[in-house]
Amino acid sequence: MSLKEAMVLMNGREYGRAISILEEGASSASRSPTERAEYCEWVAECHKQMEDYKMSGDWYLEAVKRIFSQQLDVRSKARQALPLSQKALDSFKQGGTAADVMEASMLKQRLLDLSK
Repeated sequence: MSLKEAMVLMNGREYGRAISILEEGASSASRSPTERAEYCEWVAECHKQMEDYKMSGDWYLEAVKRIFSQQLDVRSKARQALPLSQKALDSFKQGGTAADVMEASMLKQRLLDLSK
């Protein structure tokens, strides 16, 4: 199935079905790290819509990892990853553990430092 089909499912609020398609795209070695990060972000958004904030935060962090596997300088990676770390933090504040919130907070601070 394709990204287009996943978007149709998301628009129809069939997030669970969309997640299975998007997870496949996020793990596909044939995709670039940038594409894989985008798929991770879509998976996170689906989990957020399903009010599974812990999984949402985990997938935002996975997107950050994908960004850091790109062939870019660290400053550029940090700048790209910073908004995703904030989304992870927001998700964890809604449904994660205190450890999740701490991890996302520390990551965000580290990315802020690296992006300067």
